[in-house]
Amino acid sequence: MSDNAIVILAAGNSSRLGESKQLLCSEDGLSLMNKTIKHAFDSKLGKVFIVLGSDFEKHKKAVHSNEPIYIVENKSWHNGMGSSLKSGLNAVLNIMPNVQSVIVSVCDQVHLAPKQFNALNNQYKLSGAPIVASKYGKDGYGVPVLFDKSQIGELLTLEDNHGALNFIKQQVNRTAFINFEKGNIDIDTPQDVANYLS
Repeated sequence: MSDNAIVILAAGNSSRLGESKQLLCSEDGLSLMNKTIKHAFDSKLGKVFIVLGSDFEKHKKAVHSNEPIYIVENKSWHNGMGSSLKSGLNAVLNIMPNVQSVIVSVCDQVHLAPKQFNALNNQYKLSGAPIVASKYGKDGYGVPVLFDKSQIGELLTLEDNHGALNFIKQQVNRTAFINFEKGNIDIDTPQDVANYLS
C-alpha cells in the first residue's frame, strides 16, 4: 500500500467565471473535476482526496470515480486557498498518519495529465528535495506540487488566504522542479473557457 496522497483543491466558487469550473465539461466529456480525479488515480501514486466547499452537496453528488476517493468538506472555503490546503492535509493525516508525501493539485489546469504527477514523484525520489514544484515556461511555477511529510507541519501554519505558491516562494532554495508545459493555462474567466474550447 502506497504511503503517498494526492489532494485536489476544488472548493472555490469560481466567482470570476460566473459558473462552477469544477463542473465544466472537458473535451472528452468529463467535468474538469472528474478529469483531474481520473488523472490522479491513473498515476497510481496513492490515495486521492478532494477538498470541496462552495455548493458542497452539488459538487459532492457530481464526483464520479471508479476508485474510492476521500471527499473533504471545507466549510471555511471562502477564507482562501490556504484553508482548503489545510483541510486537505488534515484529512490526509487523519486517514494516513504515516504518509510520506502529498501532491497538491487543482482541478482547472486543462493540460494536466498523470505524467505530471509521476514526474513530481520521480524527481522527489531522485533529488531528495522536500518540495518538488511544476515549472511553467521561463519564470512561472506552482501546482501540482509535491511536499515531503517534513513540510506538512509548517504548511498547516499557513494563513487561510495564502496557498501553496506562497509557501514555495519562501522555500524556493529547497525546491526541485519538473517542467509542465502549458501548466499556466487554467480556467478563471469566460474568455479562458472560450480559448479552451476553441
